[in-house]
Amino acid sequence: MSALLSQLFEQGRAELQARRPDSAQDAEVLARLGRVQALMASPQKRLALVPAGMGLRRVVRGAAWSGLWLSGAALLLALAMLTLDPPALQAKPMALQASSNFLPLVSSADWQRAMGGEQQAAVWLVPATLPRERLALMGLPFDAARANEPLQAELMLHPSGQVLAVRFIQ
Repeated sequence: MSALLSQLFEQGRAELQARRPDSAQDAEVLARLGRVQALMASPQKRLALVPAGMGLRRVVRGAAWSGLWLSGAALLLALAMLTLDPPALQAKPMALQASSNFLPLVSSADWQRAMGGEQQAAVWLVPATLPRERLALMGLPFDAARANEPLQAELMLHPSGQVLAVRFIQ
């Protein structure tokens, strides 16, 4: 096995010796390498590596502006998406019914004004943890023995941030 391996190495060495470049080719490669190094050393010659007719600063500036335009377009798209009301959040104009379990916290005039009259308005349902004393402030029965226990609720908010109604969750 080792004799076979030695024979293969000898053949490979002979083939590489036959393909070895002559001294003229070596000199040409060294001369080209020297010219490239000289180009890289001088700032005016470095521009030769940039596409014809364009300066290095112009290429960098163009890349920066294209990034700026792309960022601006992404920002405008994000703002447009924030201003649109997704269909899942759109609420039908509703009068608070007994079946909805929401306790109104605003007058009916404020309710109509907040809901935008006849138009549909978006409302948000926000889960909240309220102190149990809030029941007394709303005129509801309140057990002082359980005052330290939190109360789970859902708040109905107008997009302006006004709390329109509350629903208590057991």
